[in-house]
Amino acid sequence: MKYVLTIMTTMFICIGSGAYAQKWVDTLFQIQQTNDITYDTQTDFAGNTRFLKMNVAVPLNDTVPPCGRPLLIAIHGGAFLAGSKDQDLPPLLMRDFAKRRYVTASIDYRLGMFQTNAMINCNVSMFGIPWNCLNMQDTAEWYRASYRGMQDAKSAIRYLVNHAATYQIDVRNVFLVGESAGGFIALSAAFMDELIEKPMQCSALPDVLPPNAIYENQCIQSTGFDTSIASMNLSRPDLGDITGTGNPSALPYAIKGVGNFYGGMMNELFTHHSYSQAPVLYLYHQPNDLVVPYQDDPVLQGEAYCFTQFPANCQWLVNRPLVYGSKGIKTMIDALNGQVNPLPPVYFDSTLNTADCATQIANPALTGHAVDNYWLRTQHLATFFAPAIDTTAQCTPVAVSDPSQLVYASVYPNPLTGNELRILSKDPLLKITLFDVSGAAIYSALHPENHVLLPVLTNGFYLLHIQTTKGTQVIKICR
Repeated sequence: MKYVLTIMTTMFICIGSGAYAQKWVDTLFQIQQTNDITYDTQTDFAGNTRFLKMNVAVPLNDTVPPCGRPLLIAIHGGAFLAGSKDQDLPPLLMRDFAKRRYVTASIDYRLGMFQTNAMINCNVSMFGIPWNCLNMQDTAEWYRASYRGMQDAKSAIRYLVNHAATYQIDVRNVFLVGESAGGFIALSAAFMDELIEKPMQCSALPDVLPPNAIYENQCIQSTGFDTSIASMNLSRPDLGDITGTGNPSALPYAIKGVGNFYGGMMNELFTHHSYSQAPVLYLYHQPNDLVVPYQDDPVLQGEAYCFTQFPANCQWLVNRPLVYGSKGIKTMIDALNGQVNPLPPVYFDSTLNTADCATQIANPALTGHAVDNYWLRTQHLATFFAPAIDTTAQCTPVAVSDPSQLVYASVYPNPLTGNELRILSKDPLLKITLFDVSGAAIYSALHPENHVLLPVLTNGFYLLHIQTTKGTQVIKICR
């Protein structure tokens, strides 16, 4: 608790000075932006192939540091149903942090959830999303949507790490910033780093019932999630490893900071961790947020209550999970102090906005699910991130400093002469996954034996992800 408060106090003093140019904080540089780079291809909730894209911005008139520039990835909101890399905060963050000397990206990720098979109808809309579309088949849909987004964010990181030389990125310094649903994704991508943290809702579940026909046009066809309810794949398979399958890479990187703008967490992700130094954590939230609760409550609790009142008279939104907003996350970290080490240094940023739902509807400028002052809050964010940037001459990232936490595994024969592979590991094997050079997973096994019989492989290079109780190691295999 004292550590967190000291960090916050120091940051306020630094922010308040503002009398001199601050490296990594002031927007000093011209930038160049490249749009619609396809970084991955994945299957969405309904069985459709999605091409995931990102926009990238780089400074033009800076002197590139010896180890490269820090990387910041911005992730949009939209209740896991809407939004894009080109809307709201992410494009602003991308451009402004590139002007601060970062390489930056704004990313898309897989959207969509299965709506309920019950008929729940109310002719209102929240942030452009119809009320009907927010009634899910069960609470697991929210967990699964966030998990897919987290996997896509990790894929985007690995894509840029694999292209670090092209963009002149210092892979020791990766930062993630998300708004609303993007905040959930950024937090998970940074702190869901142990298999034990995978939510049980993201394992294989029974097939869903077809969504009610009332959602056909409004929530499925017009959004492009599918051509019809009849064509949707209603199965819910295991969503796979917490790392995802996109852009496998043997190159290490280090997440140094996370920014959460009015997003949250569905689970506590701080007790179990693989890092020896926790990323710094910026949390911004307004106390009257009607979408993601400030402390902890079911998601959309404020909106749900607001529209059950006259004149809308909607019924309650169904199947909403309990989530922890920014204040709830800070409370969680404070409660773990002395029990878990290391914990992320926290900068909690908030307002005194108490406008109720009727006032917010009448005056959107007072909405609690937004940034009250973009420039002020992003200055706070940049000032908080700056000291976390590693500017030493040691350009190779160090993933863990505790040797007991390193993964020690090897394979033979390598190159392969047949399809038999032996894995030597000092720790129990949890899972292995073999990827081809395109990033496609061609073989996977849970709790494998040390002697593995692979499918018949063509000549070429492959990447074997070996996950043990200590973490994940990637080994390049030649056939």
